[in-house]
Amino acid sequence: MEKSKLHINGADGFRAIACLLVLYHHLTQKMNPDSAPEWFKPIHHFGMRGEVGVSLFFVLSGALLSYPYWRSLFTTESKPRIAHYALARVARIVPATWLNLIFCTLIALFIYDIPVNFKMLFSGLFFINSYHYSTFFPAELNGPLWSIGLEVSCYILLPIVLFFILKMAKNFLAAFAALTLWIAVNQFIINPWVIERFMTSQDGKGWDKGLVGGAKEWLPYWNVVSFFSQFLIGALAALMIAKLASSSQGKKFYFDGGAILLILAAIALVGVRLTPGAPDSFSRQPYLSPFYALLMAFALVAVSQSVFLFKVIDNRFFVWVSQISFGIYLWHQVVQNILQRSFKENYVYFGVTDLQEWGLLSAIIIVLAFAIAALSWKFFEKPILVAARRKMVTNAE
Repeated sequence: MEKSKLHINGADGFRAIACLLVLYHHLTQKMNPDSAPEWFKPIHHFGMRGEVGVSLFFVLSGALLSYPYWRSLFTTESKPRIAHYALARVARIVPATWLNLIFCTLIALFIYDIPVNFKMLFSGLFFINSYHYSTFFPAELNGPLWSIGLEVSCYILLPIVLFFILKMAKNFLAAFAALTLWIAVNQFIINPWVIERFMTSQDGKGWDKGLVGGAKEWLPYWNVVSFFSQFLIGALAALMIAKLASSSQGKKFYFDGGAILLILAAIALVGVRLTPGAPDSFSRQPYLSPFYALLMAFALVAVSQSVFLFKVIDNRFFVWVSQISFGIYLWHQVVQNILQRSFKENYVYFGVTDLQEWGLLSAIIIVLAFAIAALSWKFFEKPILVAARRKMVTNAE
């Protein structure tokens, strides 16, 4: 299948936004809001809620990975081979994550005298860190690695779900109903059971106890069932996009308006309801799931069919950020932690009290994170992906 057929308008822009939200969140955490001027406090308020970028990443991954499968439902195109799917995911995730994890482990050991925790290291290398609080954060210097194990679990589960749905569903309505049912079962049956069954004890619980204590605070709310639901919500969006793409109606202006309203609703929801670092009081899930995920998934559908808005969202800068977004996600907090441990002891949670100092430190981290990510993409990630694609083409022949 041609690449153009698999492109979803707005997806690059949404990925860039997700990446920048997470970066914004981790930068904002270092500034003490009580020491900030009044005009900065709304900026800080929304920055602390930029963690929803993680949810948007999962929605996008679910949409982009399922889209080729949904197209086979409405066209004569064949479904992707599972071997090609697996090779593409391995090439995209494994080398960059391993490089980052090994780097963090070695720097922690030889520069900061932090002994190697082999249980954490191997759980991270094999992407099984997300299932227990003792391994949830596999690297002392890089907290965001927690999500990679959950992402890989979703990669494995997605083809299984799609296999059963596409085996039974022969049209859009049947597929939509089956996928909606799967999401509902996850949301209302499996996820509540997981939370009750695997609730962590109060012993050693809390962010003041370090990363393991913080993981006990998050688990079992930050579980694979919740994140797979967000993943499947993205797949639901892709199903709708594939259906719309197969029709001859063309793009309509009302999609532009609908997308703007949905995005504004998502922003309002986050600004009013989200408590940073805590599950939602109603759904008991992170990042206001499934409400935020649904709003952004439907926004992606609307943007993909928009006349002008997708051009704004998929601007050149966002397309470039999207390209290097995985590297930014992997490396920005490594830079933050090295800066804190080696140069600025007060660069901790709410530790910076001077806004100008915070702005300068943030600028340094942004420049370094973008530079490392760009170099990683050009000289490490991209060559591996190109080699993987060549392998897939050779196998197809």
